[in-house]
Amino acid sequence: MLGVISNTDGRAEAVAAALNIFRGSGNVAFVVHCGDVGGRHVLDALGSVASAFIWGDRDRDRMGLLRYAHSLGVDCMGLIGDLEFDDKKIAIVHGDDRKLMRRLLDEQQHDFLLVGHELSVEDYTVGKTRVLNPGPLYRSSSGSQNAGSAMLLDPTSGKIKLVPL
Repeated sequence: MLGVISNTDGRAEAVAAALNIFRGSGNVAFVVHCGDVGGRHVLDALGSVASAFIWGDRDRDRMGLLRYAHSLGVDCMGLIGDLEFDDKKIAIVHGDDRKLMRRLLDEQQHDFLLVGHELSVEDYTVGKTRVLNPGPLYRSSSGSQNAGSAMLLDPTSGKIKLVPL
């Protein structure tokens, strides 16, 4: 099973809470962060599990994040990630580059496209590719919804579970 998070914007405590839930599920083998990490302290939390992340449009110190992630054993996939998990092909992008998303969807080479960026949960299918966005892990108190969310994905069955935080 995969744990999927996005848009943490530097909120390491929200990442730690999501990771505790993932651990409690007993079967999350890998955690994917779909961008807008927001700082090295978030990578510290991700370093405690098998994980990878991509850059979001708010991740400014990309080379610093890349080097720090490498030192922790967290995989930085850059702007686009490609992962095979449970015999399923999974692409990971932040979602701010709509042309890239359209190209990936047009190519139909992936079973899942994991995205972030948008401030709402998304779950839709284009051809054979299912697009999933866990929604932002952290929402400010000024947002319309105060709770953030994370997602559990079983790529084999396609079942997802949205986890409110």
